Parts: sequence; structure tokens; C-alpha cells
Amino acid sequence: MKTPPEIVFRTPWFEIAIVDPGTEPSGTTEPYYCLVRRGGVVALVLDRAGDVVLVEQYRPPIGRLTLEMPAGTIDKGETAAIAVAREVLEETGFICDAWHQISPFRLMPNREDVIDYFFIGLGARKHVDYEAGEGGRARIMPRLQFLEMLKSRRFEQVAALGGMYLAERIVGLDLLTADLQQIEAKLSADT
Repeated sequence: MKTPPEIVFRTPWFEIAIVDPGTEPSGTTEPYYCLVRRGGVVALVLDRAGDVVLVEQYRPPIGRLTLEMPAGTIDKGETAAIAVAREVLEETGFICDAWHQISPFRLMPNREDVIDYFFIGLGARKHVDYEAGEGGRARIMPRLQFLEMLKSRRFEQVAALGGMYLAERIVGLDLLTADLQQIEAKLSADT
């Protein structure tokens, strides 16, 4: 039976705990530290023209603005599907006509026991009653321009890239070059 983690540091967003590593193949007996947090969501959001909806926001750990796919924490009592719609609305002011959950994933299995979820949102449009709240700013980018951003190594959100890779393998289409109607049809059939 696994010993429950002992919390040694707590913030509003995550905790750090000591966990019993169990029988470690290396034979180490040193304590093992891990992050404890709620699961999260990441979303590739395409508007009705097929452009990518991103969020520009300041990130204190790196001291600058970033351009990212909307993402966030699943609040207590929420499903991943509810969380992704809420996070996209909070960060960008957009709502989607359709959501497709692609796959659960583990971002850092070496440091946390958390499941996150990747979604694709289609038919995104600005919500009429939206009031900015989280400090982010929506940025709309044509898919081919976003592809160029990826190729030039200027997009740093690795969880989003992993989600896109999974989606493309599962759906069988390049999400940044395929026709929007093809993407909609494939996602509706596969998810």
C-alpha cells in the first residue's frame, strides 16, 4: 500500500510533497519530492474562419509575455469539458460551437501524478457578454502563420504541442493545413 504524500510546501496553485518512492530499482532511500496539483486542460481553438485563437499573457517565472493556447486548472467539482470551456472564455472571451476531447496525458510523470486533457474547440466566436478578467488578451492567428511560428521555434508551450501531435495522429489530419470542413468531419466521426 502506498503511503500518502506529506505536504511540505503549499501555495494557492500547487503543493510540494514528499512521497515514498517504494522499491526504487536504483536502491535509493532518499526522499522523493513531487508536485501536487489539480488536473488541467489545454485547447487548440479554431474560430469559424479556421484561425487559431491564442492568449497572450505575462508569465512571472520567465519575466515576459507569452503566446499560448488557452489552458488552466480543472476546478473542484468540474469535469474536464466544463473546465476547458470556462478557461477559454476566461482567457480569451471566446466560446466554441463544438468541443472534442482528444486525449488525457501526463505532462511530467517524473514529478506529479496528475492527468491533464487536450481538447480541440471549433467554431469559436467572441462571447457578447464577455468582460476581461484574467489579464490575458486574445490573439487571432491564421493557421499557416501559427505553423510558421512553430517552425521558427517561437512557440514554447510544450503541452499544447504534444496535444496537437496526439490529435493529428488520432484524427489523421494536419490540423494547421487541412481544410476546416475536413477537420470538423473527422473530429465528429472520431471523438
